[in-house]
Amino acid sequence: MRKVEICLLILVLLFSGCVSPIQTTQVPKDIRVELKVDTTTIPAGGKLGVTMNIENYAEFAITNITAKVYGPPGWGGDIGVNRTYGKLDPYGTGFEFNWTLRAPSDVIYKKYYKMFGDIRYKGYTRKVVTITGVSYDYYKRTKSGSGFSVSESLGGPIEIDIVPSQSQLIAYEADTLPFKFSVIISNKGKGMPCSDYECKNISKVIFNFNKLTQNVKIACEKGPGEINLIKSGKYAHFECSGNLTNVKEISTQLVGFIVNYTYMETLSSPTITVEPVSFER
Repeated sequence: MRKVEICLLILVLLFSGCVSPIQTTQVPKDIRVELKVDTTTIPAGGKLGVTMNIENYAEFAITNITAKVYGPPGWGGDIGVNRTYGKLDPYGTGFEFNWTLRAPSDVIYKKYYKMFGDIRYKGYTRKVVTITGVSYDYYKRTKSGSGFSVSESLGGPIEIDIVPSQSQLIAYEADTLPFKFSVIISNKGKGMPCSDYECKNISKVIFNFNKLTQNVKIACEKGPGEINLIKSGKYAHFECSGNLTNVKEISTQLVGFIVNYTYMETLSSPTITVEPVSFER
């Protein structure tokens, strides 16, 4: 009897709203970088510890990670020294870079400084577009849908979006079915993409596409190769078109798009106060 009463009480609580299900929060698929200092006030000639953290929550590995810190003239220690790390796997792995800087020793009155850090890494993003076309007879018989579907984002700072020009793909006479859609490559991060690792070609990425199944032909206004992102490295927009071939009743074909890039981001520290050293006479 006691067990029955307990079970009834649990059911009442559940349906009355007093017991809430566990809430889960989805982590954004981004790549996070942060620059920190161990103190914001040091004496002239004193040491300053600087760290730079990078965490990869995207669904792809980032590689060839290089970071350095720099600041105004007069600072010493590890100023301008590159630190490297080979690879960060996806889904929440991270790494911390460390430097020790030395403040100018000839400060005779309080001065304020900021330290800066650059970090860059190689990444990519990919989308697979599924294109489904049907013959008119098949559509009349089944009323089955046709059109486009796109794979989920891998995350990271560079994104590929596909905007179809047609809602349905129906071949009314021939077994060849034309299609068309827009491709938008956008920079959603705080940094800048580059097409080369040294970042001499800023605001550019390497774009490529290929058919993943046989009965499809496709061409794009841009690529394969280097593409410039306009509006200070924010986006590129162009059209792709092609044909589904051999559409007898229903044809589902796949096309893949990939963007490779180096991503560079510049960070700044809080204000660092350097105080003169007082000497007792």
